[in-house]
Amino acid sequence: MATDCTSPVTTLGDFIHCVSEMRKAWGLPKHKELWFRGESKDFEDTILRPELYRPAKVDNGKPLPLKPISKLLAIEDDLHDEFMRNAVEHEKESSEDWDWDSYFLMQHHEGPTRLLDWSDGALIALHFALRNKSNDKHDARVYVLEPYRLNEQLKALPDMKLAEDAWEAYAQKRPNEGYDPSAWEDSYLPVSEEDFAEVPVPRPPMVLEFPHITRRIAAQRSRFIVLGTEPNWMQDEFRKTDSTIKLITIAADARAQLRQDLRDCGITESVIYPDLDGLGREMKQLWEDRRVAPEENA
Repeated sequence: MATDCTSPVTTLGDFIHCVSEMRKAWGLPKHKELWFRGESKDFEDTILRPELYRPAKVDNGKPLPLKPISKLLAIEDDLHDEFMRNAVEHEKESSEDWDWDSYFLMQHHEGPTRLLDWSDGALIALHFALRNKSNDKHDARVYVLEPYRLNEQLKALPDMKLAEDAWEAYAQKRPNEGYDPSAWEDSYLPVSEEDFAEVPVPRPPMVLEFPHITRRIAAQRSRFIVLGTEPNWMQDEFRKTDSTIKLITIAADARAQLRQDLRDCGITESVIYPDLDGLGREMKQLWEDRRVAPEENA
């Protein structure tokens, strides 16, 4: 019987089938990639939001009001400056793309940014949806994105032309500071309050293309979307009837078996995080699974 992809899936085969059905529904050619993002129920009202746009929670679990966007951007800029200042001790500073490279690195090392992680590997996203959640009683989620269609929609927005014009004027006013007037994408980088007044971060998100600069980013087959000043943009896109984003829900009671199936397929923490931290987390995950396994009681 065909899998109903609107209901929670319970097997790896059903999950892969739903990915295939979504590709067919979008008419996406075989040589083009879908993007995937795993999330848990923890995100609740902040689905498809990056860390910078998720409000803090107080002791009772209720979220605090989100800070004003201008304040969040200023905080992000301060943190990015501090990250760049210290990161050169651990990573080789690139000659011309260090602002972007360090921003990607900050995201991949759990710093708060406007970057939303995706992967072009469906099983990797499934791993992230299920990892460290063996006792979670809620369904998990894997969002599936058709990035080419989204990119074309974003490019057609009037906001993008306004962003290009604002950046060009900003760069031309500073001929000695090395700004490229055509590199309007740089207006999405962390920005100080002064510069934000002159060249605002665009409102819509942007689909990014970039090289895999570290083993970790390569291992996770990482893709990124950088959000602008609208925290709910991707959430609103998902809720459209003709959305470029679809959802596969993973049944909570299938978590343990799917985690085992992913291990059997070679999708583990030490593969996705190819360092000792990843290996240690993999050992912890194995311990969490084994200490509740009834067959280990004999």
